[in-house]
Amino acid sequence: MKKIYSIIMSAAALLATATSCCEIEHGTTDIDSWPMPGATYPTVTYTLNHPCMLHSAEDIEYTKAHLGQSPWAEGYQKLLTSGYCNNNYTASPVKYLARLDNNNWGDGGGRWDDAGLRDEYYPGIHNNYTNFFRDCAAAYQLALKWQLSGDGQAAAAACKILEDWAAVNQGILLGRDKWKDDVIDSNEYLIMFQIHQAANAAELLRDYNGWGQGEQFTAVKDWLVTYFYPFCSKFLKMNDTDHWWMNWDLASMTAMISIGILADDQDIINEATQHFKSGRGPGCIMGKGIIEIFDDPSGSGEKLAQGNESGRDQGHNTLCAIMLGTFCQMALNCGEDLFAFEGGRAIAFAQYVAKYNLVRPELGTNYSTDGLSDASFKYSDRTMPFTEYSYNGGTMSAISGAGRGTVRPGWDIWAGYCKSHDVPGKYVTEMAEHFRPDGGGGHYGGNSGGFDQLGFSTLMHHRP
Repeated sequence: MKKIYSIIMSAAALLATATSCCEIEHGTTDIDSWPMPGATYPTVTYTLNHPCMLHSAEDIEYTKAHLGQSPWAEGYQKLLTSGYCNNNYTASPVKYLARLDNNNWGDGGGRWDDAGLRDEYYPGIHNNYTNFFRDCAAAYQLALKWQLSGDGQAAAAACKILEDWAAVNQGILLGRDKWKDDVIDSNEYLIMFQIHQAANAAELLRDYNGWGQGEQFTAVKDWLVTYFYPFCSKFLKMNDTDHWWMNWDLASMTAMISIGILADDQDIINEATQHFKSGRGPGCIMGKGIIEIFDDPSGSGEKLAQGNESGRDQGHNTLCAIMLGTFCQMALNCGEDLFAFEGGRAIAFAQYVAKYNLVRPELGTNYSTDGLSDASFKYSDRTMPFTEYSYNGGTMSAISGAGRGTVRPGWDIWAGYCKSHDVPGKYVTEMAEHFRPDGGGGHYGGNSGGFDQLGFSTLMHHRP
């Protein structure tokens, strides 16, 4: 039977805005003054039948059975030709990871003295997380190659990447003296985008020659739990202001749930999913993460949910959509359907992002966002409902066109869920169709934007 797809706003959300969810007229909202959701959600006992992170055993078998067919065959070629799915790939681990602004931290100046870290400085340390995002992409892609092809050399190379990092790295660069035991720049919390990637690689490698029962796997697991879980937990607890945006929460949420799955730790998994349901930060789908929910003015009969970064820019807004899909998919493979939570709020959010950012078919997939106008997009901005809101010291009075059309791999997670669960998903499906098959690290440039998400969602999540 076709599922009924409806969005029910919580009482807190209804009190927070004078505009009803069915109206298109613009309202004004100050998110920081919103009461948090009154509802509490019980903890869940998750079923961890490994592998059960971004890809379940069922997902892997489904893809293997379809590798000779389109579009999985083309998606597999994307994996093999990324430049990172190389059996000879070697890691470049560092003792402390840093993601610091070049203007403030790149020259070894006074800030290093203030942080008490002069002895740790070397040229390039401020941006050495680039080593990590490349190595995490390689580990994941090689592990996935092994799962799909049985290539033991690929698995051995992936294991070695993770083992090398676990042996050398001691987490994030922390300050001393007045910054003792804290990050020296809050941008370092964004390193968490890569943690779910390392964890997913390790999860896929559990069955390789007993690796998942050995000391090397334990070392990798303990490295992630010891050095990164505490930072995720700390950040999510302290992000109850209106300073850090939704993508910051999602970086820690995806890291946390993946670490919990890898470590078979029910408490860590619940900590992540509880933040999604009732946290005080913008990663909460019932609180600051969603500004308002609308009926689609185009008459699709579906819902659109305006998110926390809609008025900021579309580079970050599309990142949020992909990372939220990743988070929900990992929960789904543990037995909890967060896509459907509270009537599908997460899907409505992804639909909003997809509708606004879908370019016209004739533009293809190889285009620059520079110079695009409203006419370049399949759906005009006039079809987008928007409620004015205040956040991070500013007021967003209109949906932001900055970065509109940003390409992010991962839309087939949303489209695949909607198809397999008989849920309407017009705009996420159109977005996935336009960019199918998507790639991953190595296909979308050399900067962090090309590596913050894993990609290859057509290969692993497309369902016809």
